[in-house]
Amino acid sequence: MLNILKWCDSALARLETWVLIILTGLLAGLLVAQVVLRYIFGTPLFWAEEVALQILVAISFIGVSHLLYTRSLVRIDIIPSLLPERAAHCLEVFFCLLGLCVLAIFTALTWQWIASPHTQIELSPTTQLPRWYYFSVMLVALMVMSYHQFVSLLLSIHRLVSHEASERVCT
Repeated sequence: MLNILKWCDSALARLETWVLIILTGLLAGLLVAQVVLRYIFGTPLFWAEEVALQILVAISFIGVSHLLYTRSLVRIDIIPSLLPERAAHCLEVFFCLLGLCVLAIFTALTWQWIASPHTQIELSPTTQLPRWYYFSVMLVALMVMSYHQFVSLLLSIHRLVSHEASERVCT
């Protein structure tokens, strides 16, 4: 079961990588096109800045999700390095659980915000697309982050339990 969850986690991370590559290419292409059209032809794309901003927000949220998967987020690890190995594993499980709870709260609040009537009817000023469409990227990224964190929690628990099966209490 844990292997299936790890495989799905890895597949999501690969998908995130490709989405990040595509979005970064789209952002670069859009900005280059905007510069060329504005300064060479004198006819800028009126919607380019807004779309570029939305792509940048999507890159940011998906990027944080990918960083969470790779365990590359900034972290203070001096306290776990000073603790005995078993206690450091217990602390890791605690922080994984805490992170999962925070992500679950953010995901629920984002869902409520996107589902609210005033967000549903709000339109983008330049593209006239519904803004919930843009905001849903945040919700999907938070859901994927929650999944990454859930798998990380399970792996931390597995490491804690399998490290010393005879010891039953975290000390």
